[in-house]
Amino acid sequence: MNIKNIKNIEYKILYKRILFTLMIIFIYILGSNIKIADMKSSAQHTNQFLDLAISNVGGDITTLNLFSLGLSPWLTTMIIMTLLTYRNMEKGQKQTRLERSYKERFFTILLALIQGYFILSEYINKGMIHHANFPLMLLVLVAGTMLLVWLADQNTVYGIAGPTPIVLVSIIKSMFQNKHLQLLDAQTMVIGGIMILVVLILLLFIEMIEYRMIYRDIMNISTSKKDTYVSWKLNPAGSISIMFNFSLFFLLGVLIHLVGRWITGDAQYRPPFLELDNPIGVLIFIIMLIILNYYLSRVMLNTKRIAKDFQKSGNYFDGIYPGDDTRHYLDRRAKKISAIGALIIGFIISLPLISSIFISGIYDQISIFTQFIILIYITINITETIRTYLYFDKYKSFLNKYW
Repeated sequence: MNIKNIKNIEYKILYKRILFTLMIIFIYILGSNIKIADMKSSAQHTNQFLDLAISNVGGDITTLNLFSLGLSPWLTTMIIMTLLTYRNMEKGQKQTRLERSYKERFFTILLALIQGYFILSEYINKGMIHHANFPLMLLVLVAGTMLLVWLADQNTVYGIAGPTPIVLVSIIKSMFQNKHLQLLDAQTMVIGGIMILVVLILLLFIEMIEYRMIYRDIMNISTSKKDTYVSWKLNPAGSISIMFNFSLFFLLGVLIHLVGRWITGDAQYRPPFLELDNPIGVLIFIIMLIILNYYLSRVMLNTKRIAKDFQKSGNYFDGIYPGDDTRHYLDRRAKKISAIGALIIGFIISLPLISSIFISGIYDQISIFTQFIILIYITINITETIRTYLYFDKYKSFLNKYW
């Protein structure tokens, strides 16, 4: 394709969405550089696992800025509400958009207050800020979180890939701010290179391969021998399950911190499992990720809806009766697909975390490779979203006429 032909191709919708997303990213970068308090420097130890978790959901607790909480309260609210309606999706779908919005905003503000209280108390305990400014700074943190949630919402409607670009920029920023980036030695680089190679192969495997189930389409009267099928990706939940898991893990860490301080009376209480080289913390995180990815995949596949659509249209699988039999048939396969995808994602994310346990001296640098792996997966998902928009843009005139 020559340059003249390339210029004749106009992807107007895609261009508008990309520009809107770039504007959202600019606002995010600007807000994340607005400090809300003058702080004294501190060399005290921080929980590496919590730092890693919050940086992968658009936040940053190494500095106190407008968007320090990131999207963690909102993502946590979304996943909790999704899992609560998992058993009865029809009941959840009957709620009006306004009702869902009110519930989301209420629980997001509640979680933002809890997490904001924890972060500010950490800074106060380190002597980096004064207690007198606590209420005002908590209000600013919550307001900043709600602004970021609104930006992510707007990007979902008018931009590309919803909250994912915000998380992508946050991860890149966190990686370059990591002081251990310049301390990578040859051994760590080799280990990291091998892990990234394995991860790339596995990611291509779960993204490129589809599980297909051939069915009979009674409306298809063509003489073509092409099969009609239902196709499922091996990981229907995509990279969003990783972001959700980091936000849940951050909330879990915050609650354990606060409860531990209340029980022990020690304001400096730090749970040991929130370190990157602690096997208990790594195990908890991986188990949470596998379970969460499994149930999110089940939600995304929504076998009940497919079975109902088949029953209405008259389509069927060979040897399977419509209705409940079709739903049970799809459920069995959905369980297998969801389990395979969850185990692969769990293995991918566990590679650098387990390496930090068994290989001494690299746990300070291993968070960089963990973030790089997540960065690769998120980039793949964003690229896929852009390809979808390119596909629909080709048929824009047809869709505008008949849809």
